[in-house]
Amino acid sequence: ARDVGVFFESYDVILTPTVSLPPPPIGTVGPSTSEKAQLKLLGMFGSGHLMKAAGLIDQAAKSALDFIPWTPVFNITGHPAMSVPLYWNTDNLPIGVHFVGRFAREDTLFRLAGQLERSRPWFNRLSPMALRF
Repeated sequence: ARDVGVFFESYDVILTPTVSLPPPPIGTVGPSTSEKAQLKLLGMFGSGHLMKAAGLIDQAAKSALDFIPWTPVFNITGHPAMSVPLYWNTDNLPIGVHFVGRFAREDTLFRLAGQLERSRPWFNRLSPMALRF
């Protein structure tokens, strides 16, 4: 957190990708069928220590961090962050851009979001998977 604080002495925001890949098909992110069965079985016995010993927790964490390597660090440091859909791929799926602000400076992110929305409006963009009412 201190190193991030030093960065913000010179900069207002950090820009990173939100995820490491384009949006995957629904159901492809998460534990496999085999992993789900193992987790369910071990969970029935309150065997968190066995899940850790079997490497299931580390495997799940690695899978998650491979997909979202940039965002979790700011959950730990407590810096405000936002993801905005500034780009859309050829399948008309949103590509998020992740901005992180100085500690307790959410106002900077809200102003930036407003500027970006005016410049590249996304309020009316719906992915093919969006629910329509």
